[in-house]
Order: sequence, then structure tokens, then C-alpha cells
Amino acid sequence: MKKMLFSVLCTMIVLCRLQAQNAETHVTVYAGGAPLETLLTEAQKQSVKHLTIIGTLQDMDYIFLRENLYPQLDTLDLREVNVDTLPNIRVEDYSPKPNYNKVHLVLPMNIEYIGANFLYQFSRCYSLEVTGNFPEFGESVYSIPQSGEVKVSLSDDNFSYITKTFNFFDEWISETYSSIYSLNEDTLYYMNMPVDGNYVIKEGTKVIHGTAFRNLGFPTFTLIFPATLDSIGDYAFEHTECPVPTSYITGVGALILCYAVEPPKLGKDVFKNSVLGSSILYVHEASIEKYKNAKDWNQAVEIRAIEEIGAPPSRISTQVQKKKISIKAMPNSYELNFGQEPLYMEMYSTNGILLTKRSVGSSTLSIDRNQLVSPFIIMLVRFADGTTETVKLIP
Repeated sequence: MKKMLFSVLCTMIVLCRLQAQNAETHVTVYAGGAPLETLLTEAQKQSVKHLTIIGTLQDMDYIFLRENLYPQLDTLDLREVNVDTLPNIRVEDYSPKPNYNKVHLVLPMNIEYIGANFLYQFSRCYSLEVTGNFPEFGESVYSIPQSGEVKVSLSDDNFSYITKTFNFFDEWISETYSSIYSLNEDTLYYMNMPVDGNYVIKEGTKVIHGTAFRNLGFPTFTLIFPATLDSIGDYAFEHTECPVPTSYITGVGALILCYAVEPPKLGKDVFKNSVLGSSILYVHEASIEKYKNAKDWNQAVEIRAIEEIGAPPSRISTQVQKKKISIKAMPNSYELNFGQEPLYMEMYSTNGILLTKRSVGSSTLSIDRNQLVSPFIIMLVRFADGTTETVKLIP
């Protein structure tokens, strides 16, 4: 009996310790009447990881969070904070501290605007959970985060918008990417772009919301605008960057394809200091002069005809693409068979350098593995019908 009581007592002590530990790492405070700093114990200030705030925040509370808690938090839940604007952070007030966590920020339900530089207190790596309104993003003067370091999602009970998930068109990319749209799916609010690849703004989209891509550093990408696109909101691509464009190769280069015959209308400073200034813009051949004469669209390095590149990925977004190239891996080579008449092939390194280009005169081709460079090469084959297909070959 004594042994049983001792065992129960030990279990209770362990549970109490776990509860105490959880109380110090997961903390909820009701703010507004007193400074936030006074609502946390000294132990909580040292150990809190998941902080939920309910009520209102004062200016001094944001300063306290920035200077003391952000580096240790993994979650900051502001869902029940009654504000529509998260404040601007002035350059002279910002002294970044190292933050090794990916901070998950749960946005206030009434949020309308995230202030300038506010998000860059989280050392570039963060995720946002939208619980109510979809916010606009303020400008930033700090280093651009790679879009793969940032993720925006909807809370489970946010039914004001819809998340659409898409597959990449590149056969070697197994991941998916998601975009946030209006319920009627005619307005794009945000696109998560985690890796190199082709990204499609789906057919039927009429509007890209203001600040949708603002302040992001893109991966190597091709971004495809649909024929239905009518307008792009204020600052949508302001202060965005990407690698220098090279060529129309899946996963290599920075290209923008726009299938709208008429240049979509632009809000204020849509492409100011943006990725467009270092990209090649593809439009319908009949529309090239329209885009060249359209203010801001003509910032592109070059404007070319979409017809040059064959069937676009956007045309197969809901279909399974029939492959024209079949590959058999041998110990020392790859044996390729072509389902249609090939014209020529090009090989590119992963940083977009053209390694070789030659004609293909038969329905088969053998590639010596010793000729390939690490980590892999991308081979593009152009066919007689004007289409292209790319494959990845590993040494």
C-alpha cells in the first residue's frame, strides 16, 4: 500500500512540474490596463515560447516585444487583439536581434494593414496565419526574405477566402504550392513560392490584390499571368527580387508570361524596384507593341512573343501532360526515346549556363553520364511541332 501511495505521489509531482513548465512556455495575457511587461512574471519572460495576447496593445508593448521576446518566441497569437493596423517600425528604432525560431504570427481578426518593416523583426523567417481580413503589407527597407522562408495561410475557421493548391509542372518537383484567393476565385491575394519552378496564377483570375508579392525575394521561377487578368493592385510587386534571367528553361531563369491580350491595368508603383526590371516578359506576338508602350510594363529587360516557347504550362494545369521523352537509365548513360520528331537539344547547368546545344537527327539519343555536371543538368528538347520539354539528368 505504501509503495502504491509513493508511486501515485511521484506521478502527481511529475504532472505538476509538467503543468508548471507548460504554464511558463505557453502564456496568455489580457492586455490593455497595464503595460505588457508588468503582466508577465520574470520566469515567463525568460521561458515563454507561445504567447497569446487578448485585448489591446500600447506602443510601449510593441517595443517590449521587439526588444525582449521576439528572439525566443515560436508563436505570437494576436488573434484577439483589437487592432486593424500593426505599427510601422522606424529605421532608427530597429535594432535586430538574432532569432533562430521560425516565428508563427497569428494575425488579429480585424487586421487591415501590416506596418512598414514590422515583419522584419522576425529575422526574415516567419509564417502568418490570417484569421479574418486579408491585410496589405507595408514597405520594407530591410533585406528581402526568400519567399520560401515565408508562409501565409488561413486559419481553420476563416471562410472569407479560399486556399488553392497546385502541382508543379516540373516532373522532378514533388512538392505543391498554395495560393490564397477570394471565394469567387477571381482575386489572388497571396502565392506561397517555396522552391524553384513554374508558378501559375490560375485562369479566371481578374485581379492581383495590392501588395500581394511586396517585399519578397523569389526563387528562380517562371510566373504565368492568365488571359483573364484585368488589373494589378497598388505596390503588388514593389521591392521584389529574383536571380538574373537566363532562358526559358523549367526551374532556370526569371520569366514572366502574360496571356492577357491587353496589358492589365496597374495601380500605384506596382513594379517599382521589382523583379520585372530583371525579367524577360513574354506576351502574345500581336500584343508586343502594346506592352512596349504601356507604362511600367515596359520596364522588362526584353519583351518577346509567347509563340516562341510553344505550349505554355498554364494550358495543362488541370490535365496530365503527355510526355514526349522517355528515359532509360543505364550504368554509364541515359537512353532517350522521343515520341515526336526532335529538332535540337540544349543542356544547362543549375545556374542557367548553356553547356551545349546540338541538333537531334533521330528518335533516340544516348547521353554519356561522364559528360554531365553535378548536381544535375537540365536538358531542353525542342520538337518539330514547336513545343519543348525539359528533363533532369543526374551524373
